[in-house]
Amino acid sequence: MRHGSVIGPAVAGTWYPGNREELADTVDALLTAAGARSEGPRTPVTALIAPHAGFAYSGAIAASTFLTIQQRSFDRVVLLGPSHYFAFRGAAIPDAAGACRTPLGDMPIDREAVAALRGERGFVADDRMFEPEHALEAELPFLQRTLHGDASIVPILLGGRASHEDATLVARAIAPLLSTSTLVVVSSDFTHFGPRFGYEPFKDDVPARLRALDMGAIAAIEAGDAVAFARYVETTRATICGHRAIDALLALPGRTARARLVEYDTSGRMTGTWEHSVSYAGIAFPGNVGGAA
Repeated sequence: MRHGSVIGPAVAGTWYPGNREELADTVDALLTAAGARSEGPRTPVTALIAPHAGFAYSGAIAASTFLTIQQRSFDRVVLLGPSHYFAFRGAAIPDAAGACRTPLGDMPIDREAVAALRGERGFVADDRMFEPEHALEAELPFLQRTLHGDASIVPILLGGRASHEDATLVARAIAPLLSTSTLVVVSSDFTHFGPRFGYEPFKDDVPARLRALDMGAIAAIEAGDAVAFARYVETTRATICGHRAIDALLALPGRTARARLVEYDTSGRMTGTWEHSVSYAGIAFPGNVGGAA
């Protein structure tokens, strides 16, 4: 891939509308509906956890999450998510690509930040890791319709075989990039339940028990307790696809305020079928994640 080439879009027209106007209208409608559900004034945040499924399923939760940054200005957005297609250790960053594309346009990649990460332990630079991936791409249209002004992005994928130690190395590497003008977005769905996902820890009272399972993980995240979150995932084997990216977020310095759950839902509730269900949670971190102002 030549220098300055573009990554994506991989799932436009399938996971979300492939037409520019239709996509803008869809995201704006989701944001408007989220605003009607929102309670009270929004506290400034510098980090988010948002889902990445098809917009028909996770779009409402994603909209509520990104509503917390509507009309905010950031110079840089660090995007962390899981690789669904490559089972490697550590993390991947783009190699030569200069931007990530959706039907709404291109978001430039912060080449200086990527160059700084290239020399860090545990990072591999490879555009191919990003080409089929939906986890980060699903967040871009919401960023494009909520952020005020231009922001560059730092896409980072944690490999399918990444460890907790790998996540800690990622946190240490990105910490120097953070400031009050940096937004961190972690892309993760929560529990994937049912035989399709090889995860059925219970078969009765699924809606209530699934919610309780998710809320246990969310409680550890809200408390900012990286150890408790990692232990909870290991003990329950909860199928949170972006749990290593969440590990990295929780390992970042400078968190003194509690995160808060913005909104939660499940595909099971939407479809009325609980044989298989994926959970979606939006979580916002108040404005003191990261380094110096």
